[in-house]
Amino acid sequence: MVFSFSQRKALSIIPHITGALSVIGSLSILYDILKDRSRKLHRPYYRILLGMSFFDVFASASLGMSTWPIPRGTEGVYGAIGTTQTCTAQGFFIQLMLVSPFYNLMLAWYYLLLGKNKPLSEEAIASKYEKYMHSLAIIPTISIAVAGLPLTLYNNANLWCWIAAYPPTCDNDEGTHGHDWPCERGENAWLFRWTFFYAPLWFIITAITVMMIILTRAVRREEKQVIEMQKQTRLRRPSFKREEEIRRGQHLQNYIPQRELPVQLERSKQMFYQAVFYVGAFYITYVFATLNRLTQLIGGDNIFVFMIMTSTLTPMQGFLNFLVYRHGPCVA
Repeated sequence: MVFSFSQRKALSIIPHITGALSVIGSLSILYDILKDRSRKLHRPYYRILLGMSFFDVFASASLGMSTWPIPRGTEGVYGAIGTTQTCTAQGFFIQLMLVSPFYNLMLAWYYLLLGKNKPLSEEAIASKYEKYMHSLAIIPTISIAVAGLPLTLYNNANLWCWIAAYPPTCDNDEGTHGHDWPCERGENAWLFRWTFFYAPLWFIITAITVMMIILTRAVRREEKQVIEMQKQTRLRRPSFKREEEIRRGQHLQNYIPQRELPVQLERSKQMFYQAVFYVGAFYITYVFATLNRLTQLIGGDNIFVFMIMTSTLTPMQGFLNFLVYRHGPCVA
């Protein structure tokens, strides 16, 4: 689909705004953690957020540049003032945004370890699992991004520079050549988009979803156990009969039940809601990019609504994480 000038202009301008918001959000998280590092950096939660936010600054800044780094004179692109070198640099740092989904997976794993049937302490998570969390998030992402350089994968991808073939018509998402000339750069880019980004991304989305289902069941199970324990405790109390009479009697409006959930259950619920908010921010960031890729795969065309939502939300994860960090449920 060929977009109008005003549509191309909107697709170019919007990431400048949302990318800047994301950089500010990630820098704010980094500042807040580091200014109180003597206390916060003792917890795996803050160290995971620190790693996520650090890499998000680079990815969001690159996404926020939008079409600027695309080589000047590229047909059909508004605001392109760059060179092949600036395009390659932007594509490299945008590919690093894969570290954010990986860190979201590690954060979901962290919450699952805290909230499962036999929860681990933060000290146990730090000693047994945290080094693997950072390694699994950082090493594959950097390796994939670096591999794209000798393969000359980073070229004009319409919204910004990323994994794409050059010239654009030499290859498509099915791997068939559009014309009789070979690709000058980014040969088989369609395959590398799947193997280097969408396959890991969709695996992460699936894994996080499964972890959240397990965590939800664990928290509900704990809540039922606590309620049952409270019920059994009240049945053994001598005053239980009298309390039941009052509750059922005419003085019901003045009755104040003395039931409070234990602190541990309250903390588990807060932890669960915090996990849901972070996962929600992750889903919002990538839902339209995923839908856009699926429509391209099925129909072969870009849908403007999906494109505009992709250009708006993909650069925004740092900002959404900041909203959860500052205003979402807090686990002490």
